Amino acid sequence: MSPDLLAGTKPSIKNAYKQFLNTEEGARAYEQFKQILYTTDDSLVQTLNNTVLQHLPAISTDVLNVCDIGGGDGKRIKKILGFLHKKFALRFNLDFVEQSFCLMRAFDVNEIAAFTEIRKVETLFENADLQGGYDLVFLIHSIFAFQNGSTVDKVLSLPKSRGTIVAVSNAKDSFLARLKRLLDVDYDDCRFEITDLVKILEDRALRFQQIPFETKWAVRQEALSRKTEAILNWLSLGRYKDLTDSRKREIWRYIGENSSDLGQRVLFSEGEVIVLVSPSGQPDENPGYSHLERIPETGRKEA
Repeated sequence: MSPDLLAGTKPSIKNAYKQFLNTEEGARAYEQFKQILYTTDDSLVQTLNNTVLQHLPAISTDVLNVCDIGGGDGKRIKKILGFLHKKFALRFNLDFVEQSFCLMRAFDVNEIAAFTEIRKVETLFENADLQGGYDLVFLIHSIFAFQNGSTVDKVLSLPKSRGTIVAVSNAKDSFLARLKRLLDVDYDDCRFEITDLVKILEDRALRFQQIPFETKWAVRQEALSRKTEAILNWLSLGRYKDLTDSRKREIWRYIGENSSDLGQRVLFSEGEVIVLVSPSGQPDENPGYSHLERIPETGRKEA
């Protein structure tokens, strides 16, 4: 049992998130979750590569300085850098920040070592000593444990003048966002979500873009319980199995009301959003935004 619960106080979801990822169980749960939603090919990375990254001004640079914050097991950044290397003959200096020993240990650099200089930084982002001056800063589903605005300010300090921050998260009222709220009622605080990031950007009067996209997946009826419980295990940070039967019924009722029964399969849809930020540029002075204008208009929102 959590020390917080023993003391009669509600635990912190942000601390629980970091602690769970520092276990083998947490690392396995996250990998299972990604496989179900995105498959081994990772449809999220494919969306980033094809919709956003090849339009950014950074591709005009021979060697890109890249920072990946909360990069997990490194599979996503390897796919991203591999794509940019093959398509644009780019090389990279990568600072890879991950607080989980289990996930950092799983990061196999061999696939990108021929065209990437890699520095592993195994610590919380808030404690990381980073050089700054990055062309690209990635935050792919890794903002949830941010403590406050000062953490965001540190992120904003990292890109060079024409650099870009690329953050990806679930949309405000997406299927999984609402499911997380159902699962998180026993915690004292809330996860840091994309709405928190956007509010800080607006308060700083920074120009940014929000690019919504949709992730869909289907599960066969015979695998529905097993695969959905794998998703719930990750989202609940390993606590789903300990919930009361009434809480579980409430959660499954929500899932049934927000999915589509196709007979032999059940279809799910998750709203996600890419947020692009160029902190140093003024609205009319940042040449990077002329490149971003080439991003397809469908679903695009510019702040």
